[in-house]
Amino acid sequence: MAKVFRTTIDLQKYMEKACEKAIENACNRLLGTLQEFIDSEYYDKYEPEYYRRTYQFWKSATTKMLNKTSGEIFMDENAMNYGAYWDGETQLYMADAGYHGSAYIYEDGHFFKRFVEYCEENALKILKEELRKQGLNVK
Repeated sequence: MAKVFRTTIDLQKYMEKACEKAIENACNRLLGTLQEFIDSEYYDKYEPEYYRRTYQFWKSATTKMLNKTSGEIFMDENAMNYGAYWDGETQLYMADAGYHGSAYIYEDGHFFKRFVEYCEENALKILKEELRKQGLNVK
């Protein structure tokens, strides 16, 4: 059933709310994909022998709305605490280069490169799907 708007303000409010929800949902879907790449391209590549995983790295993947029309998916370096010798920034750099908790443990796996490639191929399609779910007709 078609939605009827009495004023342009009503239409604008409806569009803004629908777009904001679609962007938030798209970001959440992409976040799930980032976490899948962390699993497949990082955690599955190496089984630790000397430590137990805390999954701080996986949990540091996050999303947030920047405003009503844009969101971001990112790795939060401040969400990781490995001690004085290895901070979140170091973890992100080393993990993306294929290292696991040490410069001596290398297993080829580049989770973020794969994620960027995925986004380049799918982010627009996902956003359009989410816009349609909000009742907006997009091509």
